[in-house]
Amino acid sequence: MPRQRPRTSNKQMDRTDLEKAFNHRVQTECSHKEAAEKFGVKKTTLVDAFNRSKKEANGVTYVPVPGKVNMVFTPEQEGLIVKYTIQAAQMFYGLPRIEVRRMVYNYAHACKSKSIPEAWERNRMATTDWYYSFMERHPDLVLKAPEGMSIARIVAFNKVNVETFFKAYTLALEKYQFTPDRIFNLDESSLSTVMKPCKVVCARGKPVATQVTRERGETMTFVGIISAAGQAVPPVFIIPRARWNPTFMRNTSFGSKGILHPSGWMNGDCFVQTLQHLHERSGSSDENKILLIMDNAECHMNINVVEFAIRHGIVIVTLPPHTTDKLQPLDVSVFGPFKTFLRALLNDHALMHPNEHITVHQLPEFACDAWTKAANPANILSGYRATGIWPVNRLIFPDEAFVGAQVTERPAPPEDFVVEVGPPSSDGANSSDGEDQPPASQVIDLPDLSPTLEDDPDDPTGTAWPDPGTAAPGPNTATPGPNTATPGPNTATPGPSTATPGPSTATPGPSTATPGSSTTTPGSSTQSTPPSITPEAVRPFPKAANQRPYGKGKKRLRACILTENEEAIVDLRVKAAKKQKLEEKKKAVAGKKSGVPRKKKPAPVPESSEEDDVRVLLDDSSEYSDDSEEFTESSYPFLDKEPEAGDFVLVRLALEEGRAVGTSVCYVAHVLVTLEGSRLNLSFLRMKSAILRNTFTFPNIPDESEVDAGHCLGVVKVSKGATKRQADLIKVFPPLVPFNMHY
Repeated sequence: MPRQRPRTSNKQMDRTDLEKAFNHRVQTECSHKEAAEKFGVKKTTLVDAFNRSKKEANGVTYVPVPGKVNMVFTPEQEGLIVKYTIQAAQMFYGLPRIEVRRMVYNYAHACKSKSIPEAWERNRMATTDWYYSFMERHPDLVLKAPEGMSIARIVAFNKVNVETFFKAYTLALEKYQFTPDRIFNLDESSLSTVMKPCKVVCARGKPVATQVTRERGETMTFVGIISAAGQAVPPVFIIPRARWNPTFMRNTSFGSKGILHPSGWMNGDCFVQTLQHLHERSGSSDENKILLIMDNAECHMNINVVEFAIRHGIVIVTLPPHTTDKLQPLDVSVFGPFKTFLRALLNDHALMHPNEHITVHQLPEFACDAWTKAANPANILSGYRATGIWPVNRLIFPDEAFVGAQVTERPAPPEDFVVEVGPPSSDGANSSDGEDQPPASQVIDLPDLSPTLEDDPDDPTGTAWPDPGTAAPGPNTATPGPNTATPGPNTATPGPSTATPGPSTATPGPSTATPGSSTTTPGSSTQSTPPSITPEAVRPFPKAANQRPYGKGKKRLRACILTENEEAIVDLRVKAAKKQKLEEKKKAVAGKKSGVPRKKKPAPVPESSEEDDVRVLLDDSSEYSDDSEEFTESSYPFLDKEPEAGDFVLVRLALEEGRAVGTSVCYVAHVLVTLEGSRLNLSFLRMKSAILRNTFTFPNIPDESEVDAGHCLGVVKVSKGATKRQADLIKVFPPLVPFNMHY
């Protein structure tokens, strides 16, 4: 059956003409045919009107045709469905078409609708005809393909993070009295020699391809800096080259800077040079400070960056993680037009110079032309205004902007935690080292709304409402509630037809009233409207059940004044020390593999502590250092003892299969039992690295065998891992380099 049956004729009747024809025949007592012809209506329609009047009235009073009696929902209920679907989409959990049909079917049963079609019951969902009619009745709804959104961005943009940033930002403004020309925003963006092409005019119904220079282009980093006064600082380019070429900055804006890095990506050293560029262009100093707003990317969180900013009068305020699309002016109003203009310039160049690809030598020139057009005062001021940074507007974001964070919403952290370095988890939510806080909202267990219960057919909510003559709790009767005293033994029980409170009845407080309750006052029979059921009661909005307590997870810097946060600076110093130690260790391992001896560094003397646990760890430190004498098989320092149960020994055996049959190789084995006749029951280990020859592990399937003690070369000195990860590792020192080990 078609959703909309096309009309086959243009015959339409005005209902007012039908009423006039009805009244004319009643007054003149003429025939049906005469009255119908006079007012241009059908005779059968006029006859139906008289029959309907005889059935429902006195036969001489016009009764209009009843309206749409088969509607499943009332207009108010359809309005609730529209509101629910819009709110679900705003929470980034919009309903697909089939899910809307299922929800509508369940909602119809919850509302006890008397007009549920049989087709709905067969498929247990609304039909497509109803869906399309519903969409036509509500043109503010439309079916769209949603864009992907990171869960981290959805969760991180909440009221707590926004308030944290504005508290740190306004604190810096009040302390240093910054003017708009001293407030800067800095961010990076990736540029490529091959970008998305512009739209072209072509034939309908046929695919079209636009000429590109390469399959994959080279990328570089573009650094944009703007001030709250509407001015743009000359950009910085991180060029993916190791040697400088003057053509890199050819025809670029005056004052632009190029920095070389092999990968073309920003790192800590390149960012220090970027701050040097900002310092030179702004003239910052201890007497004339500037405020820099930036995100807390890994390349920005560097101790060298913080120390440079402190020395040169740069006050850094960091943005909360994953909120730059809403709180950073460059992302809000500048980078979008900048990429559009750059794409148009590259497309024009491709049209004017066919078969000529763009290189990194030309990209800064095009980027500067696009930056000049995009970074105009109107766009810059609009970005600062839209984020509430300048003019300062803490309430720039309405409550609807945070609706996506309600899925994982938690209570606000303690007040003293707002501008501190807390240990949030990977999703960027707030955390504290204090005790667990109760969740902001609990998931309420909804009543069973299925239609299988025995319900009153005249009751639209499935609840037995009292009759008008039945006694109900009066206005002074104590109803158990959060602030109401429970009626005690001295409470008067209401009579069968009157609600007379007893002498000891507690008077309910202002919060005693229960929404939707039916109340009958003495001497009256007025019944209130039953409570309405919302679609949210049938299908609740998504809510994360597991709430993580504060103080758990990985440490990450939150929004704060970075240059004045002592705890953050200490954390950055510790992080830099760990990174330097890791790099030295990598260089040492690379030196071992290449065979280049490295200088021995004196080990630092650890501070003694009675509470520290003494553990033997698997590291490179031992009494046998790398630059000690090179051992041979005859001079290898075995332990001076006979093999016993529990020792680790070096055994030499001949291969019994393979290409090298008869070749003698060495194994490390664990002595299980010493047997009679100079024989040993051994469990053989596997070697992890053929280069270092010092780390062994037990195989998944034990390799046990009896070996004559004469094949044992000696007992070796070993250490075992102390952590769970290293529990199954056995390290032999010094390494067994002189021996032909089996690998």
